[in-house]
Order: sequence, then structure tokens, then C-alpha cells
Amino acid sequence: MFFHRQELQFKSTPDKPDAVYARKLQEVLGGQYGEITVAMQYGFQSWNTHLPGKYRDLLYGIGAEEFGHVEMLATMIAQLLEKAPIGITEEAVQND
Repeated sequence: MFFHRQELQFKSTPDKPDAVYARKLQEVLGGQYGEITVAMQYGFQSWNTHLPGKYRDLLYGIGAEEFGHVEMLATMIAQLLEKAPIGITEEAVQND
């Protein structure tokens, strides 16, 4: 099972809002080969491993670690968009 500690493993605060970089991180988070996809794949593989033992535990552990990456990226994206001016955000969308 998963265990969630109410703190990030690594704390990082951006110097200023950056909507362009937040959009780039969204691809890393939820793109075709993003962290969410990888976390779900490892989770599914571990739940389908019917033999208990080290390989199933390994898949569970990797899946849980990937969910930690999802949390860190989602937090950074939220911080980058926090207090970002609307004009900059709209411009980032248009230039993408």
C-alpha cells in the first residue's frame, strides 16, 4: 500500500512565476511518456503480478516512487503559475 508523508522529499521554490516553463513541465507530468503514465504502468504491472516476492515488491516500489515524482512536478507547476499575470499565460499559450 501507499504511504503519504505530508511533505515533499525536495523543496524548491521558483524565483518568479513562469507560465512558459509551467507548460513545459506539464508535458513531463502528463505527456505520453510522462510521470503519470509511468506511475500507472508500474502500478498496473505490480497489481497483475500474481506471485508474491521481490519482483512484485520492486514494481510496487517503483510505482510509489513515480507517484512521488508526480506530486513534486504538480507542486512546481502550481508554484510557477501562482501569481502569474494573465497576459503572460495567454501569450505562452499562443506562442506554443
